[in-house]
Amino acid sequence: MVEKSPSTLAREALKLLFSREQPPTPENYQAAYHEVAGTMDAIVVPPGLAHQLARLCQFAQPAFAHSDARLREMSEQLVHFLRQPQPELSTALLLLQNFSHRLSFAVPDQVQLYEGLLRLLGLILQNMAVLCLDDQWLEGQLSALQTATEPPLTLPRLQEMEQRLQEVIFKQTEAKERLVQAQNQVRDLLATFIDRLADIGDTNSSYHDHLEQCAAKLTKVSQLHEITPLLEDVIGATRAMADRCDLARHELHTLRIQSEQGMQEINRLRDALVETSAQARTDAQTGALNRRGMDEALEQEVKAAQKTGAPLCVALLDLDDFKNLNDRLGHDAGDKALEHLVHVAKKIMRTQDQLARYGGEEFVFLLPDTTATQAVEVMKRLQRTLTAQYFLQDNERVLITFSAGVAQLQANEDYQHALIRADKAVYMAKKAGKNRVFFAE
Repeated sequence: MVEKSPSTLAREALKLLFSREQPPTPENYQAAYHEVAGTMDAIVVPPGLAHQLARLCQFAQPAFAHSDARLREMSEQLVHFLRQPQPELSTALLLLQNFSHRLSFAVPDQVQLYEGLLRLLGLILQNMAVLCLDDQWLEGQLSALQTATEPPLTLPRLQEMEQRLQEVIFKQTEAKERLVQAQNQVRDLLATFIDRLADIGDTNSSYHDHLEQCAAKLTKVSQLHEITPLLEDVIGATRAMADRCDLARHELHTLRIQSEQGMQEINRLRDALVETSAQARTDAQTGALNRRGMDEALEQEVKAAQKTGAPLCVALLDLDDFKNLNDRLGHDAGDKALEHLVHVAKKIMRTQDQLARYGGEEFVFLLPDTTATQAVEVMKRLQRTLTAQYFLQDNERVLITFSAGVAQLQANEDYQHALIRADKAVYMAKKAGKNRVFFAE
């Protein structure tokens, strides 16, 4: 008897279900397949493999949930089948084959959509940069957005950018309103200035007309006593003209001072907008995240880790003998040491890792999807890299070392408590001789 191929058996099983008018559920299909194949004891998918395959399909669903209803249906069917007790291997293979075939068409479409959206966003940002050449306060946002959307695109970078822009928009809304008010005040001052100049012109014209009238009357005077009223009239007009000129000069001087102050306020607000755009969540000295940026990043990663069950580690590191370095070489060398540490650290960081300045010479590494053992190795690799890469201060090669404590977040543990545990591990590393990495139990 010629052995039938799995595809032939699959077709006959489907025909059998059709003839019996049974729905092609995984359970009915499995029974029909064994019936036409004549198999009694089916080979089942190992429980661990079935669980991981089901998780894989479930995690992949959001990528095509809104674009391919049939693919989503096939994924849900496969997940349901794999989570049954002892799912039959041949049925699982057929369902996986159909699912992967459909997926082979959906994935390229999703990739093209992803790349097309990025190109579209890039064009929008370029256009905004061209249209807003005079608005320097936009440069920080546009530059950060362009950096964040450069492949490879990562969720932490997008989440960080979202938080940063929300903060920037709030601050810039306030500063922009004050800027508009200052500009309106300067505009009103300039309008008043022009009005005052016009008043001076009108006053001068009236004064000259009045003098001409007095001169005309003077030519007709025949007796001395008729001159006295004309002189008093001229003196009075001259005195009034002088008073108006003094008042106008004082008002113009005041307007000039107020205009200069208004322009200074406008420039100050513009500078504040630029600074806000560039330094919303970063440490100005080192370029690492500041405390606020660190808190936001930790909250996001903790939520993600709790949702997916992936490991999450925080590593707290403290430079060794930093006070001695400052005392011996000066605070400028201390600043350069911190900047050098961040520069070297960013070279070994993955795209999902983040670095924040915790305070003074302390830094926090945020390591998603990383076990405690892996995090300890990352810190040791950073120590080795720092040992090989010096920085120069007054032609002296300066070696930086640090002590670190690593804590893996436990179930339902907040990151503040994890940082406390990491800090205790740093203390133990210092006590053990420095330049060491300890794991927090």
